[in-house]
Amino acid sequence: MKIEKDKVISIDYIMEDEDGSTLENTIETGPGEFIVGHKQLMPAIEDALLGKESGDETTISLSPDQAFGQARDELIEKVDRSKFSKDMQFEVGNQFEVPGPDGHPEAVRVTGVTDTEITFDRNHPLAGKGMTFNVTIRDVRDATELEIEHGHPMSEDGGCGCGH
Repeated sequence: MKIEKDKVISIDYIMEDEDGSTLENTIETGPGEFIVGHKQLMPAIEDALLGKESGDETTISLSPDQAFGQARDELIEKVDRSKFSKDMQFEVGNQFEVPGPDGHPEAVRVTGVTDTEITFDRNHPLAGKGMTFNVTIRDVRDATELEIEHGHPMSEDGGCGCGH
């Protein structure tokens, strides 16, 4: 069966950054399952997998724009240290969630700390970096109507672990 829209695919992949460092390896954690055509994968990855079949292996190289986008200066903010309680401790590399402009939680990283200001970065940590995915297709099957309705693959018993 070929990969196309509304197919559930089970894949193993190794995701590496442009320096060759492994960032994720599903061979160790178990294959990922996705419904094709439902924005669960980066568009460039979906496009590269279309027409492939179970057992196929492929390497997909993505530019920063195809992966997590370019880093944007407007997502970096310096905030006066006096805006925070003296008890609050910040260290470069700390990550936490704050309400985003639309009210939904957004990840923020601390990228700079001085006595007078804290620098926060709302860019994805991998923004501006190219990625390579080494993919092995384990299985391809038709998505059920329920899976399409819920927007994600479900277990054989119909459960999804999401409370539905």
